Amino acid sequence: MNKKFIILSIIMLMPLCLAQDISVEKLLAYNKWSSQNQRAYLNEDEKLYRQIVFFENLQKIKEHNSNPNNTYSIHLNQFSDMTREEFAEKILMKQDLINDYMKGIGQQATHNNANNETQMNSQNHTLAASIDWRTKGAVTSVKDQGQCGSCWSFSAAALMESFNFIQNKALVNFSEQQLVDCVTPENGYPSYGCKGGWPATCLDYASKVGITTLDKYPYVAVQKNCTVTGTNNGFKLKKWIVIPNTSNDLKSALNFSPVSVLVDATNWDYYSSGIFNGCNQTNINLNHAVLAVGYDEKDNWIVKNSWSAGWGEHGYIRLAPNNTCGILSSNIQVTA
Repeated sequence: MNKKFIILSIIMLMPLCLAQDISVEKLLAYNKWSSQNQRAYLNEDEKLYRQIVFFENLQKIKEHNSNPNNTYSIHLNQFSDMTREEFAEKILMKQDLINDYMKGIGQQATHNNANNETQMNSQNHTLAASIDWRTKGAVTSVKDQGQCGSCWSFSAAALMESFNFIQNKALVNFSEQQLVDCVTPENGYPSYGCKGGWPATCLDYASKVGITTLDKYPYVAVQKNCTVTGTNNGFKLKKWIVIPNTSNDLKSALNFSPVSVLVDATNWDYYSSGIFNGCNQTNINLNHAVLAVGYDEKDNWIVKNSWSAGWGEHGYIRLAPNNTCGILSSNIQVTA
């Protein structure tokens, strides 16, 4: 980080820091958190800056959790020395890519001719009161994308992993890194490694080339050169569909298998547990791809994230019903 920026940020944040009356308790909290998260900074200036950011975030967490009206709690985690802007820059997808996707560029790789079939099925399908594919053994362990905006590859890999289990009774971890390295504009796909991309492009790629296992192509959290050749590289899907934008259609799809969904995760950074309803519903920005694995008896959505099992509810978040965080906006599902 630029030293002048750090110094300027310290000057700007210092009044907030002084106003909080930094106590021994807060210093101990920082030291404990820093040790647990193995933080090492370039110099003392950056360390001081990160401490100030941490103290401000700690205060926000305490204020949120002290409000009995909130339906979810937040907690310290790996993002606690980041500003909201840094979190968006390092973890979420870039806004220009999102804008292009919403204009239709990202949808070019999907099989849209299956939409009518999805709508007809949802109208005639008896929905379960609740469903959770984790209890059926169809969901792999929670992964960690690191400081790389590769959520799209994790969402797509998880979708294919679950379908492979449902179809072939084998729970296999697929390679997100293969998708990051190979699903690129150079290969004809509008996805951009750690800057962001689209699960649909991964499905298009895997249907032609196949996706190999995580063991054979490990994740490194940076984009590298594609090392895959040929068109017979493991699991190959045959068909996928776009899910219409209603709660009943998403629930109907989840009765068949997990679903790849796009969401606005701007305010997800410190989520710990409970029913999340903290998105600005009047200004939804789809900036993160995850996997919906079910819903509960109260219609809360159960979602698998890719920020490690230490985040949220062992790597999961429960979203309030309906279109919370834009979860109904752009969803796909493997069907064959």
